[in-house]
Amino acid sequence: MKKIIAFAAVLALLFALTGCKTTREDLKFYVVPGALVTRDMDDHTLFDLAKSEGRLAFTGADIAGWLWEDQRVQLQNVYVLGGAGDGGSALFQADAEDCFVLAIGNRVIYAGGFAAGSGSVKASRNPYIQDGEDDTFYLLCDEKYQEGEDPRASTVLYDYLAEQQLLVSTIQSKDD
Repeated sequence: MKKIIAFAAVLALLFALTGCKTTREDLKFYVVPGALVTRDMDDHTLFDLAKSEGRLAFTGADIAGWLWEDQRVQLQNVYVLGGAGDGGSALFQADAEDCFVLAIGNRVIYAGGFAAGSGSVKASRNPYIQDGEDDTFYLLCDEKYQEGEDPRASTVLYDYLAEQQLLVSTIQSKDD
């Protein structure tokens, strides 16, 4: 009887451990209309708003690679309709006033905006996303860092990307 109980306990532990493992789908980029977002929203409120009123733009499964030192992200299988217009993001189909929320599971890692239009010097929210080439975007920040601390340097995100083998040393061009 003790062997059966011990075996059941080991099985339960294995199921619990595998159930906690993150997947690529756990990373989510949401786009929230800018008119719904206020500057005083905390992360929990913003995340709830993103899930209820926002739009899921990408998950970690859509990422081909993340070049950490440049905060440049390459997407795979991107189909973009139209352009970014004056600011915003064509990849995210977002206007410059919109907000993005990057979450892993139920934890907000970053919330910010999109690149400003040509008439504006700064993005309306920091950090912000700016489109790169056809299938890449950058996670940028206008704010000054204190003694070299980059506000985009989340160890939670870095560890997640490493675990999912999404960190890359170079971005591949479409011709490679």
